[in-house]
Amino acid sequence: MRITDKILKDIRLEYGNKELRKKNLKKNPIIVFQDWFKDALKSEVKEPNAMALATIKNNSPKLRYVLFKGIINDSLIFYSNYQSDKGKEIEINNKIALAFYWRELHRQIRIEGFVKKAPDKISNEYFNSRTNGAKISAISSPQSQIIKNREVIEKNITRTKSENTKFERPEFWGGYILKPKIWEFWQGRNNRTHDRFRFEKKEGDWKIFRLAP
Repeated sequence: MRITDKILKDIRLEYGNKELRKKNLKKNPIIVFQDWFKDALKSEVKEPNAMALATIKNNSPKLRYVLFKGIINDSLIFYSNYQSDKGKEIEINNKIALAFYWRELHRQIRIEGFVKKAPDKISNEYFNSRTNGAKISAISSPQSQIIKNREVIEKNITRTKSENTKFERPEFWGGYILKPKIWEFWQGRNNRTHDRFRFEKKEGDWKIFRLAP
């Protein structure tokens, strides 16, 4: 099927008239985020913790989805292979961007900030909470590397199972903690008259600005 203008126009949705007003926003964006995340859980949004992660490589943006896994002192945490493409890119440039989109609520959240590796204690605690299957996958996968076929992964998994009775976190895998500098909250509304607000950290305080839709 060829994608035509008509097909794309037929996809168009109206987003309702749920308002987002400055006077109703909490002064700390992490509280707004937590409130919105709770709304997403109540609305049965599919995988509300899925977030797009953007990094930079050679002045070119790279984008993929990862899973939000918690809040630590107003910062967001996710986990990955430190030797993956994203890990190498973060090593060179630790400024990243994140985005959540919850279509059931017509809401989007954008976040920009600086990221660093989580302390070993935090990474170990999370890794130990995972299922054995997830632990084995993390140990066995040379994430982002080119492999000949799927058998490479299956052999790695078999080897990991045979060589381990306890699956401990490998040094090349762990958490990342993002300290946000910018938050943007977007509420979809009818006729594309969306409400958008940006929080920016200035002189130690969060300043709130309304943005044009």
